[in-house]
Amino acid sequence: MIAVGVQTWGTDVAALRRYWAAADALGYARVTYGDGLWDFTHDGWTLLAALALQTRRCRIGPAVTYAFAAAAHHPSWLAKRAVAIDHLSGGRLDLRFAVGAEARDVAASWARHGIAYPARERLARLEATIDALRRLWAGEPVTSPSLGLRDARIEPAPIQRPGPPVWVAAVRPRAMALAARRADGWETSFLPPAAFADAVARFDAALVAAGRTGDVVRRSVEIDAALGDAPHEAARAAERFRAQRGLARDHPLLDAALVGDAEAVVARALAYGEAGATDLMVGFVDFPDTTMLERFAKRVLPVLTARPRIR
Repeated sequence: MIAVGVQTWGTDVAALRRYWAAADALGYARVTYGDGLWDFTHDGWTLLAALALQTRRCRIGPAVTYAFAAAAHHPSWLAKRAVAIDHLSGGRLDLRFAVGAEARDVAASWARHGIAYPARERLARLEATIDALRRLWAGEPVTSPSLGLRDARIEPAPIQRPGPPVWVAAVRPRAMALAARRADGWETSFLPPAAFADAVARFDAALVAAGRTGDVVRRSVEIDAALGDAPHEAARAAERFRAQRGLARDHPLLDAALVGDAEAVVARALAYGEAGATDLMVGFVDFPDTTMLERFAKRVLPVLTARPRIR
């Protein structure tokens, strides 16, 4: 059984509300919205409040959020916002973190806003933040010199106890080790099934090193999807995906996406399951149109979410 979530972004609030309601009604397990100072999103945590009220059953959360500087998200404010979203959603929040990309232009984009983007301290700060969040949610006083907290407390407590699940998106060894020590869920992005299986093996080794068993942490992969019904629709969907990403017909990223008709998409998705995925986080190329969202729910989702028969 594979849980399938959908990613959302953009600044058209009316379109987002329609999309969120559709994804929730169609049975997707999770809906996320982006966070950051990018031009393709509103403020992520404000929109999560709207997402909480627009949905009834799916889990929700940021695609990823950040904790590398207090100016990005102060840990106490982050804990407080998470509690508010958890209450608004009736206990459906997942708190999803990223360490941050290494590219110079990413650091520069934060620096333009006066927000530090440290090279080596991001991992340590994220780990300290996760520890502080969990203790704050438990009602404990938190003192953390590295975070600037001194006997900090927050109330009220979240609905979920001991607190919302924490996910960490991680690719490199040190970040993966952090996820293995601290996270309830781990995610990586845009890997074909074989490469994802290799990443899962490395993550499992990190879990062993952390003294944790392999079944305590969910494993997710972020992927794009372009789904067509008839062969000509599938071909158009694939061409649209290649055009949006600027990809040649033989680009390796095509092996890390759900592209084609329903049969091809099911086969690729199941291959991720065989590689160790418990979850898929899907971004549909026709977003915010709901055509592919609905088509996937009708043709693909029932296969992925069917519980295996007990022989």
